[in-house]
Amino acid sequence: GLALALGLSAHGLRKRSLSRGGAAAAFIVGLLSFSFSVRAGTLLITFYYTGSKLTKLKADLKAKLDAGYVEGGQRGAHQVLACSALATAVAMVQWYLCGGDGRVDPSASPLGAALSCAYLAHYACAAGDTWASELGVLSPTPPFLITTLRPVPPGTNGGVSPL
Repeated sequence: GLALALGLSAHGLRKRSLSRGGAAAAFIVGLLSFSFSVRAGTLLITFYYTGSKLTKLKADLKAKLDAGYVEGGQRGAHQVLACSALATAVAMVQWYLCGGDGRVDPSASPLGAALSCAYLAHYACAAGDTWASELGVLSPTPPFLITTLRPVPPGTNGGVSPL
């Protein structure tokens, strides 16, 4: 896990996906996640990879549309930890109470299965938010508020678009 966490955080820093602080936080999160569970570490990498790719998708257009756009979508430590600290804690608790990667079987280990699902659900939620933000800004039609169905500016909480 050490070499992988170091390599991926250095790669994120080189590609400008992460600031220095973001790379340090990503290293710690990656090291801990892989140390507690290969499954957890693999899911973390999948989340990071897909989010990074979508951040770079049509970056030139996003720069024109978003006043707060940062080239490369550079993430700082606070963003890395906001998206991963809770899941890393869940992986740690699962490792401590249930052991490492085992079969996800609710009948054999209800707590282990629940913690595996919690970890997965955490990153599913984080990925959904990241993907929606990165793709929604590219929508040719303005978003609408889910509660009133009225158009709202891009980036409004609760706003959805066809894309």
